[in-house]
Amino acid sequence: MLKFLLAAAVMIGFGLSQAQASGLCQVSKTAKLAMDQRDDLRLRCLKQKKQQISVAQCLNIAANMEYSTNAEDARLICLYDLRTRPTLKECHTITKAMEFPDSGDEARWECLRHFNKTISKKQCNKLAQSMSYPANGQRALQYCDQELQ
Repeated sequence: MLKFLLAAAVMIGFGLSQAQASGLCQVSKTAKLAMDQRDDLRLRCLKQKKQQISVAQCLNIAANMEYSTNAEDARLICLYDLRTRPTLKECHTITKAMEFPDSGDEARWECLRHFNKTISKKQCNKLAQSMSYPANGQRALQYCDQELQ
C-alpha cells in the first residue's frame, strides 16, 4: 500500500510539474492520470498563472479541459479573475464559449454591467438578445433601454 501511495504521489507531482512548466497549463495524457485529475492540474495551474496570462491563453486552457463543468469554471476565471479585464470583444468571445445557459447568461450580464459606460445600445441589445432564458433577455433589453450611461 505504501508503494502504491508513493507511486501515486510521484505521478501527481510529475503531472503538476509538467502543467506548471508549460506556459499554457497543458497536462500530457501520457501522465497516466485520470481525466478529472488532469483537469484539476490544469485548473490549479490556471489559478496560479491568472496574473500572467491573456484572455486568449485562458480560453485555450478552458478549451483543453476534458469535463464541461471544469471548462465552464475556467471560462469564469477568464471573465472575472485575470490581471487584465477582458475587452468587450473578449468578453463577447467568453460568452459565446459558455456551454451552460446559466453561466452563459451570468457572463452576458457581467459584460453588460462592466461595459455599461462604453457599450453601444446596438451592442447591448445584441448581448441581451443572446441570453439563454427569455426572462433574462427581456430584463437585459430593459437594462439596455434604461441603464446605459
